[in-house]
Amino acid sequence: MKYVKKGGSPQKYSAWCRSVAGTNKERYDEVPGDIKKIVLAALANHQGEICAYTMRRIAAKTSHVEHVKPESVCRLEQRGSDLDFTNMVACFPRDGMPSSCRYGAQKKDNWWNPALFVSPLSAACEKRFLFARDGAISAVANSKAAINTIEVLGLDNESLTEDRRRAIEVFLYGDGSDPLSKAKASRLRSEVCSKSDGRYMEFCVALRDALDDYLKYIDKLARQRKFARARKR
Repeated sequence: MKYVKKGGSPQKYSAWCRSVAGTNKERYDEVPGDIKKIVLAALANHQGEICAYTMRRIAAKTSHVEHVKPESVCRLEQRGSDLDFTNMVACFPRDGMPSSCRYGAQKKDNWWNPALFVSPLSAACEKRFLFARDGAISAVANSKAAINTIEVLGLDNESLTEDRRRAIEVFLYGDGSDPLSKAKASRLRSEVCSKSDGRYMEFCVALRDALDDYLKYIDKLARQRKFARARKR
């Protein structure tokens, strides 16, 4: 999961919302298609073109506007609150994609329990999960909310985990002929979750965790070699 630092609502969307305030059209499913596209593009731009839940690369054809608090829940609480831009993120997959993509927003569907959900709109969300070099995800400190979020979003989905593993393997080892040095791994550790040309790297938080583990592994090897040399003397 990647923390989403939201920007402002698109002007055309804000104007449309004002135009329907107090009417029976004051609901998200009444938003015209062309304006929904503007909203999705704005969200994707804020997120550096990765899914807020899964960190997969997203584009207009593979993503949709996700309400973190579901639309239906918003409408039950207050009319028009499902139009709140601050409750929206861009997520993979788009409706109608293969069943193998049944994770993330599609799996979550209309489920909602804020006490048991880690939201990408929370600045601390990235610290609630830990990714291993094999792509596996776990909850930090066995947090009930993090454990439940992994289950609700299917973040441990076999296909998604394998995609993370492959991305980590390529990032760390390339073709295997020239693995990262400690100096380069340290530099990448400080850069991997920063935007480049407006985009985040796919699975960037998982890559950062893998770099942390990789650096510990390099240090361990260095200690073992130092010990072996000392024994030979």
